[in-house]
Amino acid sequence: MINLMSGYGVLFGLVIAVNLHGETLEHDMQIFNVSHLYPFFEKLSKLEKDTTAGKVNIVHIGDSHIQSDFLGSTMRKTLQQSFGNGGYGFAFPYGFHREGDSSRTFRFYSNASWRICRNNMPHRCDPDAEFGLAGYGFTASIDDFAMKIEVADEQYKFNTIKVVSAGTPFPYRPASAAAGTVIKNPPRSLERHTVKRGETLASIAKKYNVSADSIKDRNNMTSNAIRVGRILRVPVEVESLNIDMSLFSPLEFQQRGQHVAAYRQKEPALEAYLIPAVKLPLYNLNGLVFESDERGVIYHSIGTVGSMASHFNATPLFFEQLPVLSPDLVIISFGTNESFNKVPTKSFIEQINLLIANIRKNSPNVPVIVTTPPTSLFKGGALNTYAEEYSNTLLQASDFAVWDLYSFTGGLMGAKENPEAIQIERDRMHYTEQGYNRQGTVFANVILHNYEAYKQLGKEP
Repeated sequence: MINLMSGYGVLFGLVIAVNLHGETLEHDMQIFNVSHLYPFFEKLSKLEKDTTAGKVNIVHIGDSHIQSDFLGSTMRKTLQQSFGNGGYGFAFPYGFHREGDSSRTFRFYSNASWRICRNNMPHRCDPDAEFGLAGYGFTASIDDFAMKIEVADEQYKFNTIKVVSAGTPFPYRPASAAAGTVIKNPPRSLERHTVKRGETLASIAKKYNVSADSIKDRNNMTSNAIRVGRILRVPVEVESLNIDMSLFSPLEFQQRGQHVAAYRQKEPALEAYLIPAVKLPLYNLNGLVFESDERGVIYHSIGTVGSMASHFNATPLFFEQLPVLSPDLVIISFGTNESFNKVPTKSFIEQINLLIANIRKNSPNVPVIVTTPPTSLFKGGALNTYAEEYSNTLLQASDFAVWDLYSFTGGLMGAKENPEAIQIERDRMHYTEQGYNRQGTVFANVILHNYEAYKQLGKEP
């Protein structure tokens, strides 16, 4: 990688991709069908020129590569350095769940035990769990709970918090707390279970209301096979910890919509509290949005571990709630999990097209850019030709913009011949934090590079 400085209207560090021989790869800076992004570039231009222009919202949807938020965090900070920090954007309490925890910027605490499950594994959820904006179900059945949200990164102090949830009446309300109030998450206890004849890992997990994966993790199991007489340690969450609700003073939301309620405070804050507004048999939380009063870019990163485009297409509430984010650009990044599930290319493209159509039902004409999947290998080091086919087909599309992440990460042989150079993990599927940061830096600068080219064409207002 080499760094150059560009002296256009917005000053930024332009990262040019280079190959192993140090040659500039102009292909990596190219966005195919870039004209689809001109409406987005127009909004960036207004934001750059007009101090009252407000916010430009970017929504990035994908799988675990996106949920980890390494790539997203780098893009967020790079774009905000050029156009201003309008706030962190979408956040979710992944920290209540071991898998895919991406809560480096936020910390969540609650005295209640919340259940979390993915849109690609609905059988792990409460029957009435709602897969909304997060792509996750997040539920609690205790009506004397309090949740504390802390911001760990001071640059993302917020003035406005938006709570995303379905249902009438709205289930939550903001609150203030007495000085010194401490909220602790319920601990997990370990139950000893002796496997009986006829039992399966799934039936044992159901009995204790936990996931099969949590039992496997606790017992260092590599498969679902269990034998009669084996003693398993089952991690069981305590339902809730007692809390004095008189410590919290209810506040009122300033705005409410069908799927969202917003609370604003004049002074930037680093923490907020939520308490129940009404008594319900089950509380669903679909996400939180954090904004500052400053003008600038807001980057919303939404991904679920193991997900495919088809899993989002199967959850209508996701698309109903997406307009809460007021997207000015939608980035779509799928293909890795589809390739490992050997989904035919035709079916993959159909699901991408359906995803875009579903997005535009509620957010008409929003510009869309699709990234090709990064290179990866199947188990045993077999070449992932599915990812190659997906990428080649996406690059032939004309209805949306495309950035070729597949070629940037080395193409078909990248993970086999140059794993250290592209910074891919040993599983040859996920990338290291540095690898995702590298992708995010280049992708952000690809957008900036094409934005500057757009301005040179004289197409800006």
